[in-house]
Order: sequence, then structure tokens, then C-alpha cells
Amino acid sequence: MASSYRIATIMGIPIRVHVTFLLILPVFAVVFAINPSLFGDIQPAWLSYALGGVLAVVFFFCVLLHELGHSYVALRNDIQIKSITLIIFGGVSQMEEVPRDSRVEMLMALAGPAISLVIGVTLIAVYLLLGFSTVPLPGESVPVSGRVIGWLGLINVLLAAFNLIPAFPMDGGRVLRSLLSRRLPYLDATSRAASLGKAFAFMLGLFGFLTLPGGLWLILIAFFIYLGAGQEEVGTRVSFTLEGVDVARIMTREVTTVGPETELDEVVELMLERKHTGYPVLSNGRLVGIITLDDVHSVPRERRNRTTVEGAMSTELVTATPDTPAFDALKVMSRRGFGRLPVVENGELVGIISRTDLTRALEILGE
Repeated sequence: MASSYRIATIMGIPIRVHVTFLLILPVFAVVFAINPSLFGDIQPAWLSYALGGVLAVVFFFCVLLHELGHSYVALRNDIQIKSITLIIFGGVSQMEEVPRDSRVEMLMALAGPAISLVIGVTLIAVYLLLGFSTVPLPGESVPVSGRVIGWLGLINVLLAAFNLIPAFPMDGGRVLRSLLSRRLPYLDATSRAASLGKAFAFMLGLFGFLTLPGGLWLILIAFFIYLGAGQEEVGTRVSFTLEGVDVARIMTREVTTVGPETELDEVVELMLERKHTGYPVLSNGRLVGIITLDDVHSVPRERRNRTTVEGAMSTELVTATPDTPAFDALKVMSRRGFGRLPVVENGELVGIISRTDLTRALEILGE
């Protein structure tokens, strides 16, 4: 995921934080700090904000445990998890593939909420065993430790409940799809679950609008849910359309290449003439790099007539082979932000696959 930073590795899975998470963490810290039921009555003020920050970090650690629950079940079923990323509204596990087995998908979907529920129920039980009868209210003489335990338990129970709403992109949407796919084609099951997710997002957003300004958060969450439901539906449809299609079937075989000694001004003219914005770079018949429009733009205009491709090209080569599944090539391009991949066989460049090639294939093969 772009704009994210790796902070740890657990079970062999890279754990990353997105910039949106870094922005929302202080907001949670402030909300916890000024809440009268938590730390709002604690003096000095800096201590209440420090405690709010600690609680915010612990809460998102619980979100990470939720995602690790999904990942553990996935790994047990030989589904690779490329990373877990903490974002503004929680966490996202990036899987190599979505399981088609309805039983596996249900187990994966339920694992996260189950972890949250166990954490929540355990903390609430501890809270009650400590002698507190209700969630701490303003004015009650509940020690800080009790407030943290009680509220963290409640938040985790709510997290489990929210994720079990039967609509994409929540875990409940995946549970619903797993149930529907037992009697409907997988695409139809996905479409119905996604439609329910969009409908729920619309109602949540409408309620948020009617309760402004306090409902602003609901509007933001509704937008996230609507976007996630749409992405799940589109992603599933694309994976089905490209299923069984390899790169060799859709790649462009007649590839225009440039040499390392070519000046950038010539590359610009080539781009204008051929209407492509990226070209493989060959030296003595060997692929040594790729030059793109972004690479050209990294060199000031006045220097392009004396700068060669070798001085600006990207040497980080990510390639495909003719038998690479087309959907895998699409995932690589999306994840890395590439517009094209050179196709190499036995060390020789045999073609190139671009987003345009993939889009055209989807148009032809789609319904």
C-alpha cells in the first residue's frame, strides 16, 4: 500500500502503518483524554493527554490482533498474507488471493471479530471482578486502571459487533458472501453482499448528515464502507474475468525499445509519435532498465538534450514471464504503481504488458 511504513514483522507478515493512521492516532488520543469517563478529570492536563495517547496505542494494538486473527487462519489454509496495514479506520490484511472455499472464507472472516470479542469480554470480566458494576460515568471514583480496562473492553466488543454487520467491506460481508455462495454463483454472491454494503453506507451517511456536526465521523465511515464495497465487487469481477488467462495471451509482442545512449529529447519525441509513455532499455540485446515519462520529467528540460537514457532510467526491473497469470501481473502493477511490465523468457525480452492491454482484455472477456 502506498504511503505506508513498515514497523514490524509478525508471523512472517510485514506490519505497516499508513499515513492516515498517523493522522488519526492523535485524534483518538485527544478524544480519550477529554472524555470525562476516562481521563477528562485528571490533573495535570498533560497527564490526561499522555494517558489518552497510551490508550489510543493499546486500542490500535487490539485492532492489529484482530487482523492477525484473520491472517492466522489464512496461513493455516495456505493463503499467503503479503502485509497488514493499519489505516484511518482500522486495519487491512493484504491477501494473495480471496479464498473461494466458503468454509475457509467464513472461518477467516469470523477469526478477527472472535479475537476482538474474546479481548473485550475478558477485560469486562476483569473489570467486574475488580468490583466495578458499570462502565465508569463522570463523577464516579473509579481508578485510572479500572477506567482503562472497562472502556477498552467495551470498545473491543463494539469493534467485534461493528465488523459483523453483514455488508462489505466488514467481516460480516464476507460471512454473508460465504453463505450466499453455497447456493449462488460466487460473482452473484459478491454482488449481493456489496450491494448491501453500499445500502448500509448510504443509510449511515444519511444519519450522519442529519446529526451534523456530530455525525461527521459517521459520514466519513460511510464513505469508507461504500468505497470498500465497490472495490471488493470490482476486484472479484476482475479476478474472475482474468482467471485462466496468462500474460502471453494479451501482451504486446512488438516492443519498441531504446538504448542506454539515447538522449532524453529523442525519447520525448518517441513518446509523442508512438503514444506510449514507457519503453524497455536494451544494451547488447539484454534488458537493463526501463525509461518512463516520470523518469524523463525528473530531469530539467534544459538538460534533456545532453542527458542519456542511462542517466535517467529505472534499473529496478520487475518483469513477468509469458506464463504469468494476467491477474498476478495486474496485482504487481497496482501494488508497485507501474504502468507496464516487461515480459522476459529465457533472459530475452519477448513482449510487454501494460494497463491498456489488461483493460482491453477485460473489455473483450467481460460480460
